[in-house]
Amino acid sequence: MKFKILFPALMLAGLLLALAAGLRMAGANGVIDTDMARRGVQVAIGLILAGFANRMPKQIRRWRGVAADAREQRALRVGGWSLTLAGLAQAGLWAFAPLAVADTVAMIVVATATLITLGYALWAMVLCRAADTGSAHS
Repeated sequence: MKFKILFPALMLAGLLLALAAGLRMAGANGVIDTDMARRGVQVAIGLILAGFANRMPKQIRRWRGVAADAREQRALRVGGWSLTLAGLAQAGLWAFAPLAVADTVAMIVVATATLITLGYALWAMVLCRAADTGSAHS
């Protein structure tokens, strides 16, 4: 992984850890409710997921051929859309829904988006391999 991609991710992870520690400290000292601290961290995680997922289709890859690149781009778009929407849904649920609902439904939403992304990527890979195998035998 390139440093220009890794460094901002590490900085964002550090900021998320600092936010979590700050909110936990504020909750422990009675500045905010402990549930509010938990909600704040989960909203931030959802927004970070949405931000990273939004960048997925914009990643530049090495050229492998027209068909392979088209399948890869479609898989990246499906993953980007599903995970961006899941991240926004998680942030919204944790911001506004009751805690029990947010805890369960946000997990289901993110897990479903992850399964959609992995399923579509595997399907695209199988199609690509089948096309490669078919052209090799021709």
